Amino acid sequence: MLLSRPCRHALRFLLGVAALCLLALAQEVFQPQVELTRKEKKVVAWVSGEEGSLFYADYGDLLVGELQALSPERVQVENRAFFRDAGSAVEEGLKVGERVEVAYNPDWEQEGLPYLMRLRRAGEGKGERYLRLILFDPKGVEVRLGEEVEARGPLAVVERGGVEELFLSGGEARYLEEEGRLELRPAPGKVAVAQGQVRVEGQRLRYQNDTGEALLEGPLEVRREGEKPLSGKAGSLRYLLDEDRLWLLGGVELTQGGRTTKAERALLREKEGYAFLYGKVESRDERGVVRGERVRYALKSGEVVVLGGVAGEFRGD
Repeated sequence: MLLSRPCRHALRFLLGVAALCLLALAQEVFQPQVELTRKEKKVVAWVSGEEGSLFYADYGDLLVGELQALSPERVQVENRAFFRDAGSAVEEGLKVGERVEVAYNPDWEQEGLPYLMRLRRAGEGKGERYLRLILFDPKGVEVRLGEEVEARGPLAVVERGGVEELFLSGGEARYLEEEGRLELRPAPGKVAVAQGQVRVEGQRLRYQNDTGEALLEGPLEVRREGEKPLSGKAGSLRYLLDEDRLWLLGGVELTQGGRTTKAERALLREKEGYAFLYGKVESRDERGVVRGERVRYALKSGEVVVLGGVAGEFRGD
């Protein structure tokens, strides 16, 4: 849903009216959503439409140039200064002298400086306008990645302009009626990714539509319910939309039915009922330990089969 700059602040109110009308007529709640398309696959995010949820669109202008100053309060690019706050998205690791792209709101100023919406390294492409879509839901913004992977978190930010990206995190967003602006406060935590019965909780998710890659930052907690519940941890999660592959990376550890299995990385194949573990795999229970470089792990039972580089130590009766 695209809005011209003069009417962008009306979106939240209009959605609320639409939701009430639909609820009264059909006992259903209007659920606004955002859709990103990559090849033949889609990434869709939506809010419940219930009280407390928010859907907001905000335009910005773009400027590409040399980063001349960067502080927690201000940014300067090509001799133009901008003010920033907790809602300003600034790419990590930026240094003075780099070529950057600024997205800013010229209609919101403090001390004569326009508001910085986003700052990142400049890519090859360049959009003419910047669109930021904010989805907030205390019950969790729902995100569907392809056909089998789902994610949920309180706050989603979708960016369009030069690149298309989706960020999912904890935090909140609220519309300040008196000031006529949105207050955005992202925070780490409360983000979950699920594939089948496997649920992974982490800090913050970033999806890049140009690559089809989603990265969930850790530390992660892994769970799978069943007759033998599985629990575990990992450093991060990487999902590749084109290949429909979900990886756990860095210090993977799975515990199930008295067995603890460790590896450098794990490929989850939930539909098949297995995970494939790679890199210095070690699986230990009361009977002993088995090691390998490539291991098939049964998600339902916790049983392991070494597919490459087998070694082990076992206790006698």
